[in-house]
Amino acid sequence: MSEEIKPNPQEAPTQDAQLAAENILASEQKTITVDLDADYEASKEFSVSDVDKK
Repeated sequence: MSEEIKPNPQEAPTQDAQLAAENILASEQKTITVDLDADYEASKEFSVSDVDKK
């Protein structure tokens, strides 16, 4: 399951984020894609301490 992120420059918290959002919308910068299933599977590879397992 891959989702495409559509940024909104009006919601950007910083000027850099606003500029990046505008560039993405103008097709001057690659759009960010997120693969939630792959990220979840990759997160399983991180080590977990004994305290966190309880």
